[in-house]
Amino acid sequence: MRIPGLEYTARALSLSTGSQRPLSDDPFRGVSDTRFLSRPELPGGTPLSLCEVSRPTDLYNITSVEVTQQPIHFDDFFLFHLYGTFQGTFTPNATITFSVDCGSHCEDYGYPPGETSPYEAWTEGFCTLTDIQQPLGGLPKRNTTCPPVEGFALLESPGYVMPMFFRRPGFFNFTFDAKTAEGGRIYCLTAEVCLRWEDEEINKRYKGPMTNCTWPR
Repeated sequence: MRIPGLEYTARALSLSTGSQRPLSDDPFRGVSDTRFLSRPELPGGTPLSLCEVSRPTDLYNITSVEVTQQPIHFDDFFLFHLYGTFQGTFTPNATITFSVDCGSHCEDYGYPPGETSPYEAWTEGFCTLTDIQQPLGGLPKRNTTCPPVEGFALLESPGYVMPMFFRRPGFFNFTFDAKTAEGGRIYCLTAEVCLRWEDEEINKRYKGPMTNCTWPR
């Protein structure tokens, strides 16, 4: 059994190019690397956390993540702001892969205990989908500041939850994995979230144990 519409959801909650002013300066500079051990949500108030594959040696060491809107619903536009430090540079043909699966709710989708859904993924050029402010406070110059140089930087990208690609409210586990052309990891973020319509009358049309979930999970 596959999650209805799963083959489209990686595109539906995706990043795209954009340039906005930063929400704040880096208030979390110097956060301890113990976060790599416990995988807590990153500072900034979002449900995003580092992936299990994340390491202190990743090229972009994220200290905080912000989004301009919470909760996020179907048909919402919003902005991601990633604060962190580049520990090196890379070639312009780096990529970012967006993937989605059933996360911790696979049994609710009909999978046997311990079995996960086949994830769906979509890959695009990192520099195409990311505006980088470096130095912080300067104008984002896509394709000029990307690839970046070593040092602190703000990454900005907007997202949109395209309703036509989701069949019903529920839980979805998203991963954003950025890599160099050689396979080195730039960063990896993940979040399992509840997505619903803002209009409760639309949500009431759907039945099931997960349609009454609340943001973020």
